[in-house]
Amino acid sequence: MREHDHWPLSPLSIDKLSIENERTNSNSNLNFEIIEKLKEQYKKYIEKKKPQHFSANKWMKVQALTQSEIETNGLPKDIFWKMVEFNVSARGGVSFERIAAISEHINYLASEYITYKARIERDFDGEEKTTHLEKLNKIFGRGFDRLSNAYVDTVGTFFELNEIDGEKELLRQSIRALYERKIQQYDQFININPDYAYIQGTKDEWLERDSYFMGDILRLAVSKIYTQCIYLPEGLYTTLDLAAAGAFYQSAFRWLINQKSTAISEEQLGIELGYLGMKLEILLRKDGLSPKLKEKLIKVYQSFTKYKIEDINKRQEEAKHYPYSRQNTKYAKLDENVVLYWANRMRSQIQEENIEIIFLDVIPSAFEEFQKKVEAGSLLERYQEQNDWDEFYLDAESITYPAGKPDVFHFYTMIEDWNLFITNIISEPSMIFSPGSITD
Repeated sequence: MREHDHWPLSPLSIDKLSIENERTNSNSNLNFEIIEKLKEQYKKYIEKKKPQHFSANKWMKVQALTQSEIETNGLPKDIFWKMVEFNVSARGGVSFERIAAISEHINYLASEYITYKARIERDFDGEEKTTHLEKLNKIFGRGFDRLSNAYVDTVGTFFELNEIDGEKELLRQSIRALYERKIQQYDQFININPDYAYIQGTKDEWLERDSYFMGDILRLAVSKIYTQCIYLPEGLYTTLDLAAAGAFYQSAFRWLINQKSTAISEEQLGIELGYLGMKLEILLRKDGLSPKLKEKLIKVYQSFTKYKIEDINKRQEEAKHYPYSRQNTKYAKLDENVVLYWANRMRSQIQEENIEIIFLDVIPSAFEEFQKKVEAGSLLERYQEQNDWDEFYLDAESITYPAGKPDVFHFYTMIEDWNLFITNIISEPSMIFSPGSITD
């Protein structure tokens, strides 16, 4: 289930409605029957979910009205801005798990902005209209800044720390340009199709003040008619670029950025870097990804690989020469050649699309090499019995990570994470790995 299905005060999700087979070609107008079906389902949802559908303040006014009064006079025209800002923050913000889906959040903010703007222009005049528009701009301005900063301060910082200068500003410009273009697109659509929900002059006209409904229908209508990518000024990133950069950062953060332990072995670090390299190879062959981003991803990976080995080695040396340590023989620099051997084996196999060989041969071989060093009685901390490798092949039932959020060094979490990545990025069934491939 997608994360935003649980956003607060969320209306009936358009994505859950069984209308995919009813959609017509992208050059046609949105089918009236589809809108009617959505409208009826939406009204049933409101009736079922009252009073949760409305904010507390609005519900106090709505519950005093009969359905006949609502249909005749419409919902109260008051806009409860605290609830608007709450929803903008909750639904427009982007968490770590949603970094790669930033374009969806940009789309939501832009469509909601235009939905409320159209509502204000319908319901208010003069100073009252000006005051509401000012509040609208401030709230959505803050919402956009939070969204943009969440992406730039994570993905952008990661790129700049890995030899890509000026990336934060480029990402910020790209996100703003995409947001402004989406606003223009929605505004243009409403100007051409003011009755896009097919409710004006009907008994359902009261829904015009239900911003959940109007926003959902607006997003559906625009996604149906404008199916092509938005063209941005030359040099800026596309929505696909932003998704790819976000997905690459997510993997680096989840598996490697916070990896600081002196107990990590050459084999484990090689597999983890190789796993990130597998995703890099998938992104490099992704159609539509800009050449400039592909070049940067390669450079980031190379820089990050070098940094991780140097960082672990620095921690090994610090532990070895710690003045109060009596066990300095436990620490030694990693053998860089061994780390790169395993990382490169994984990358080379994914280039050949040998996904089963990676999970059924390369990774088990790395584990066997690790075990040999343990059995040989190595004094190094990283080759003792208590190590991340010890639980790597335990049954999935014994792992306590949240489903869909694998963040530990474990065979099944790696498979789950890989399959999610393939499904979301390239949708190639041949690259999916099934644990069923493992023979007893």
